[in-house]
Amino acid sequence: MSVSSSRTRIPVTVISGFLGAGKTTLVNHLLSRSSAGEIGVVVNEFGEVGIDGQLIVAEEQALVEINNGCVCCTVRADLVASIRQLLAQPENKRAPIKRLIVETSGLADPAPVLQTFLVDPDLRESVDLESVVTVVDALHFPQQIDDEIAREQVAFADAIVINKIDLVDEQQRVALEKTVRSLNPTAALLHAVRSQLPSDALLGTRRFSLPTLLDIEPDLLDENATHDHEHDTSIQSCSLVECGELDPTRFNRWANQLVQQQGARLMRMKGVLNFREEPRQFHFHSVHMLLEGRPGRAWKKDETRNNRFVFIGRDLDFPQLRESFVACFNA
Repeated sequence: MSVSSSRTRIPVTVISGFLGAGKTTLVNHLLSRSSAGEIGVVVNEFGEVGIDGQLIVAEEQALVEINNGCVCCTVRADLVASIRQLLAQPENKRAPIKRLIVETSGLADPAPVLQTFLVDPDLRESVDLESVVTVVDALHFPQQIDDEIAREQVAFADAIVINKIDLVDEQQRVALEKTVRSLNPTAALLHAVRSQLPSDALLGTRRFSLPTLLDIEPDLLDENATHDHEHDTSIQSCSLVECGELDPTRFNRWANQLVQQQGARLMRMKGVLNFREEPRQFHFHSVHMLLEGRPGRAWKKDETRNNRFVFIGRDLDFPQLRESFVACFNA
């Protein structure tokens, strides 16, 4: 039985993009431009510890996290279950959800995700795939284009947000757009700084085209077809959950030294941190050698102040990374 047999199909926007492109920042920006609770969010992460779910500003009842797997592979059933869960919640307990956003992991192939929306009977009846948005990191995409997943994320998009456009010059921008257009000649191209752009540039416009998608992936609607999708097994993640207060000076020194030494291999770091004598969470991000951090929301009185941190990269010494991270705690 469909969870929405008595109501109009809800539009869905799938947001993809490679590691660190700015997907979560974009989701938060779109949520900040909407009424509380009217957008339901499903977020998928590559790793055992969820960070993005803590960074997203959605109402608690309108957010579902899928961790420890890629939404395009082993946890596709969880994607269906998550959407059903959001749509089945009694509306007297929350504002009615008017649209859904699905944020995939940075290593997700869009094709199996889209196939899920197109072939699952319940989802076909309850939701309407409105658009596929891919966020491109203007600074790092030239290094990422050799990765098949990064190329497919661009190829399957209906709209492409070239983010961090302020970090490249005009010559780099033109070359980047030429590269993007070689992978996808028809998608709408949008520029952004810190994933900021008008919400109506992405939401409310139905860009998804099944015929265009089938030109790229002809057997997409065949559930029995074998899709050539394998993750780069050299990319691994390490997740930490540690109690205690971090010394901000030690942490900043450690993070800067780490990316100087291992920035090429260390593709992504992100964390929600508990700094000494700080009533707010500290949100930390890095993409290769580019670091960013800022205070987040205040810790709740009854909340355990754990430090949650994720490393993603190639050929990393995870025991050594954990040891050096723990050394940043107060003695």
